[in-house]
Amino acid sequence: MENFLCYTITEKEFYKQQNSQNYEQVKKLLEEVGVMLSVENGELSLFVVQELYNVVKKRNAGRHRDILFHQEGGQKDYTKRYDYADIVFMMQTMTDKEICESTGIPQATFYRHKKVMKESGYYKSLNMCRLKDLEYLQSVSGGNVPF
Repeated sequence: MENFLCYTITEKEFYKQQNSQNYEQVKKLLEEVGVMLSVENGELSLFVVQELYNVVKKRNAGRHRDILFHQEGGQKDYTKRYDYADIVFMMQTMTDKEICESTGIPQATFYRHKKVMKESGYYKSLNMCRLKDLEYLQSVSGGNVPF
């Protein structure tokens, strides 16, 4: 079995009460990061659940994505950001390339974010007959997610 340790241990009388008080709390904390702890009949076992450990380990890893703000005359307007509703609305009258030029987002980044948006609950819940209605798009739950 990979990522598994098992030791025979003895417990000093001095720590017995403290160990019994803290065991469940430590066990719970370790489980949150994918490490399973058990102590039975003097045997300490540790097992790593690799899938859960990887999720926890990689959380917030890498470069965080930038927020896409409206641009006026080459200057970013930090009071207005593009969100899902804006992009869906733009997609009704503009090509992907035109949206990229208009917003200043690289095409590869646009396609990656567009794919995520189209798989979102927001996009799937839209009435496809009302995609040219910006007020409707903004009123649907999830339309304010930054693109």
